[in-house]
Amino acid sequence: MFAQHPHDITLPTFSKPEVKISVTEKSSPKELAQTWLSKFAAVLASGDASRLSTVVHADSWWRDFLTLTWDFRTVRGVQKMTDFLAQNIDVGLTNLKLQESGQFAPKSEHPIEGLEWVESMFHFETKVGSGKGFLRLAQGDDGAWKAHFISTSLQELKGAEEIAGAKRSHGGNNSLVGGIGKGNWLDRRQKLSEFVDEEPAVFVVGAGQSGLNVGARLQAMGLSCLIVDKNARVGDNWRHRYRTLVTHDPVQYTHMSFMPFPSNWPLFTPKDKLGDWFEAYASCMELNIWLSTTVTSTVYSDADKRWTVTVKRGDGTSRTLKPNHVVFCTGHAGEPKIPSFPGQSTFKGTVYHGSQHRDASTYPGDLKGKKVIVVGTGNSGHDISQNYYEAGANVTMLQRRGTYVIQADKGLFKLHEGLYDETGPPIEDADVYGQSLPIPVQFALNVGGTEKIAELEKENIEGLKKAGFKLDFGHDGSGIYRKYITRGGGYYIDVGASKLIIDGKIKVEQSPDGIKGFEENSLVLADGRKLEADIVVLATGFDNMRTTVRKVMGDAVADRCRDIWDLDEEGEVNAMWRPCGHPHLWFFGGSLALARIYSRFLALQIVAVERGLNQE
Repeated sequence: MFAQHPHDITLPTFSKPEVKISVTEKSSPKELAQTWLSKFAAVLASGDASRLSTVVHADSWWRDFLTLTWDFRTVRGVQKMTDFLAQNIDVGLTNLKLQESGQFAPKSEHPIEGLEWVESMFHFETKVGSGKGFLRLAQGDDGAWKAHFISTSLQELKGAEEIAGAKRSHGGNNSLVGGIGKGNWLDRRQKLSEFVDEEPAVFVVGAGQSGLNVGARLQAMGLSCLIVDKNARVGDNWRHRYRTLVTHDPVQYTHMSFMPFPSNWPLFTPKDKLGDWFEAYASCMELNIWLSTTVTSTVYSDADKRWTVTVKRGDGTSRTLKPNHVVFCTGHAGEPKIPSFPGQSTFKGTVYHGSQHRDASTYPGDLKGKKVIVVGTGNSGHDISQNYYEAGANVTMLQRRGTYVIQADKGLFKLHEGLYDETGPPIEDADVYGQSLPIPVQFALNVGGTEKIAELEKENIEGLKKAGFKLDFGHDGSGIYRKYITRGGGYYIDVGASKLIIDGKIKVEQSPDGIKGFEENSLVLADGRKLEADIVVLATGFDNMRTTVRKVMGDAVADRCRDIWDLDEEGEVNAMWRPCGHPHLWFFGGSLALARIYSRFLALQIVAVERGLNQE
């Protein structure tokens, strides 16, 4: 049942399908779900974790976000689940109620052939908060319906509920509250944003999608937060990227906390339009942001559990702050990986890293006839190649290993179908559902979905193969998600470059062993082949996010942190959105969707620390 690699799993079928009694033949999904939830509640109420075996299968999973512990945990197997519950049963998981209506009310699902689930959202309370969970029941060989998967996700803390919806602030009093000295709303906003009379509880580095979502969540829970960014305007982290960039996820998936994109927003957002949205979002959310500001020093006191942070502002002045927490929101990854090669200094052309690319059309001089080599075949490598081709250059992509390709107008929508589209459920519920399965299980289920997408994109795949482009469908054929979460790359969301490769307009050269070096007018491959070049773009990716912390905060801080991304032994993402190894320091990065989803969890963890609930 258990695979050799901890993250390669085979989903059980429990027994042969023909001997099983289907849901509709015996009981309704609602009846089965309610019966199970009542039994589960009785186990919890008894205080005897050993009774958990009566309601879960031997090979079952429990994925928990901050409900039983102040961390993300994935526990597999009835004995480990029992131990996990026994150690944390005093959290007071009570008042379990089924979702009554909508897409996540009890229903029957068939995730793979031979396996039937009854799944449903449920709601719960604990001593400190409330949350949502999912149950997935499977019928065992003995005919009993027990849990195959349980997930629990804390959504609110009692006394620190988000000031939103029915709990929104009044806002109707714009008088001079407290007298002339306190001022009106604008006066108070300007004073607060400068932190004249108080220290920010949380200091956030970076005002991209991560920093903005985190700031909005924290302030909605009542914690003061200061965001600093080196750029002159909010949104410049997108505006300053290459000219042709658009988001690679559809709009329904990329909404930000509290403020979804308008219904007439395009499916994919051009970078400058997104930058403008970020600027508007920061203003509407009343976020405190210091622009053109850099961190010059940081010191953490283990005794005081507090940081001393000095920044240099755009006007040249320095300010020292004493926040309780620092959150690094400087992007998905760390510093650019910029390799150097023998003979590079003798090369007469131009060499630069993909992170420095802006727009091929601004190249000084005529690009027609110029030979451009782009090293790397991920998203950036493809976009840069397409940009140079459209500017008139002769472009060759250098590929070292296979790349997963998914078309933005076909397969990409299949990833979000029914969940993040115009027919989907409320986004808060979709977020809970989307993270409810253990990541290794998502990998396993993605294999079938990747196969279906490949069939849908058969013409594109065959064309790429004929053009000499090497495809890789991911470890075990699991597609894009495993590559993203474990490597942060190795894929291309096709917005047009694949057709140029298929048509021979962009050439592809294979070099499994990489690059040997440079000569005056060429790039020399490991096998001795020479490619004439005027421009070489190294689309070679980025280092671990920990490298940015080392650069900004020094070795003493970075050495206490774990590496970020990939999975830990349980199957949760290392050090991202959760404790990283250094107290009161947090890493936060990822796509717009992940920034929205996990900003809730990060804010809950930090608020819990401030309230003495979370001892880290």
